[in-house]
Amino acid sequence: MPRRLLMKLCSMAEMEEETIKQAFMVKRSQNKKLVGPVNFKSRWFVLTAKTLYYYDGNPEKRGKEKGKVDLKTIKYVECLHDDALGKKFTFQVGHKDYWLYIIASSEEQRREWIDSLRKLCSENKTLLDKYHAGVWLNGRWTCCGLTTKYSQGCYTAWKPSKTETPIDKLVPEQLAVTLGNIKNNTPPVNTKTGLVKPPSEPKMVVALYPFQAIEEGDISLEKGEEYEVIDDSREHWWQVKDKFGQIGFIPSNYVEEKASVGLRQFDWYAGDISRQRCEMILRNEGKEGTFVVRNSSKKGMLTLSLFTKMPAPQVKHYHIKGKPSGEYCLSEKHFFPTISDLIFYHKHNSAGLATRLKQPPSSPTRATPTTAGLSHDKWEIDSSELTLLEELGSGQFGVVRRGKWRGSFDVAVKMMKEGSMSEDDFIDEAKVMTKLQHPNLVQLYGVCSKHRPIFIVTEYMKHGSLLSYLRKTDQRLLQKPSVLLDICLQVCSGMAHLEEHNYIHRDLAARNCLVGDGNVVKVADFGLTRYVIDDEYTSSGGTKFPIKWAPPEVLGYTRFSSKSDVWAYGVLMWEVFTCGKMPYGRATNAEVVEQVQRGQRLERPRACPREGYVVMRSCWEKHPEDRPAFHVLKHQLEKILEEDV
Repeated sequence: MPRRLLMKLCSMAEMEEETIKQAFMVKRSQNKKLVGPVNFKSRWFVLTAKTLYYYDGNPEKRGKEKGKVDLKTIKYVECLHDDALGKKFTFQVGHKDYWLYIIASSEEQRREWIDSLRKLCSENKTLLDKYHAGVWLNGRWTCCGLTTKYSQGCYTAWKPSKTETPIDKLVPEQLAVTLGNIKNNTPPVNTKTGLVKPPSEPKMVVALYPFQAIEEGDISLEKGEEYEVIDDSREHWWQVKDKFGQIGFIPSNYVEEKASVGLRQFDWYAGDISRQRCEMILRNEGKEGTFVVRNSSKKGMLTLSLFTKMPAPQVKHYHIKGKPSGEYCLSEKHFFPTISDLIFYHKHNSAGLATRLKQPPSSPTRATPTTAGLSHDKWEIDSSELTLLEELGSGQFGVVRRGKWRGSFDVAVKMMKEGSMSEDDFIDEAKVMTKLQHPNLVQLYGVCSKHRPIFIVTEYMKHGSLLSYLRKTDQRLLQKPSVLLDICLQVCSGMAHLEEHNYIHRDLAARNCLVGDGNVVKVADFGLTRYVIDDEYTSSGGTKFPIKWAPPEVLGYTRFSSKSDVWAYGVLMWEVFTCGKMPYGRATNAEVVEQVQRGQRLERPRACPREGYVVMRSCWEKHPEDRPAFHVLKHQLEKILEEDV
């Protein structure tokens, strides 16, 4: 383009500055006048080190300058809610008392422009702490509803790191490198070695479950939304950035890496749910065409489970077959490139199934996971934030009551009897135990230790103890040995996790397991007996000691180990298959000790399949080293429960 023509098209100010970035984007009118239409215009944007310009025209024929923003006046550069203007990839530049809304062509382009503008404005004295992610409309902000136009924002704005060298303090060589990187989007250069640092793609995750942030420093998650991981060095809480630039902590088990999210993004995918629990959920729903896709007990395969009322209410199971070419089918006639395509087709055509697919169950098949603590770095809970409700039970340690944390979050509160435990030792251990996380372990959220008695705050389980659950529903459960085996498998899974992390329960029994929605069973009170200071309880000679769940080495020498937990687990299996009967009947503790030392063992319950009793008996070997580990028991139970579809 001739220099004279260029001089006419560009202001003298821009001529003195080097263009760092330029692109074709859409701008919403700023409406600086009180009356004026809201419209959107295509503009050619040019970014220099000092100014953001926008022009009529396009790259080939740039027209008249339509406006500019002095970078020193910028207060923030942030994303905008997608629904605020009804357009994706929108970002906003707050400058002076105005809001410039720009719609990029892609998420990548939006991120590049935000990053470039932030670097150039990092030393602005006018940068704000808060901003609005919505727009001012009909006398209020659409994001928070505030009715004052120039009110403080409702979202935390980006601020530059204190370790960054301000752009106006860079020496000429550094400034040239920095502006060059912004302009060309090239990897940063190590100024000491002169070597180019390899570019690192941001780790992106997708939220599988919603999460409501309550504590300061956390950030809420919206199911299905993407987040950039800032720091994943902690196991249970990651620091992420949302699409509006908000940064905070989220529970790591609520998200999945974008590249591997796969089927978990769909409501009809039930994951590792067992056949038995799947059938119970579908039967309870009782609606024709209700279905889930789950991982088969045969490794590497998927199963479609479908409820139909024809010719009678039943759940049908179909293996999803895969071809070497990567296609999937339920019948040999209809192949699809993805599982979701297969599901979409069979929602409209039964094509060999008992009925066409209609909807996933209304009750979730993948329960929202617990969090390791109620927030990041939070294990000490303020008792004033707890509302105590009805009593759930009482035991050796004290009364357990249902509670609400901050008026909305369900918890169970164990109110420890004063003098019943070594409190200081337990409080130290609680910091570690809050990080112990598994779908079949009752989550410890934290403790209230600033007053006495101590409160232990845990996950709330709706149906109470496994023992009372078995006794209340014995007839229904006794008719389905597979359901009872599934209960045993869940307890075994939780215990295998404890074993893996070198935790010994010491008091495993049906009374110390809890039941939640969907027949989910979790092990509770693991490790608490270590801190009991009641000699009558900790000594095998006392009446409070759980004699009927204890192996010979505990009865004789009080030697606890994972293998003593295995013995107790065998007794728990017996409790499950008798639906809550007392082991050894009316025999006294002394008689039980004599029987065990003599080699006598509990008989097979009538509801227990012979293969299940073989597993049970293996837990009662006299010598601890002869008893299987929990992960071995888990494998044996899974094998018994393998489906034949």
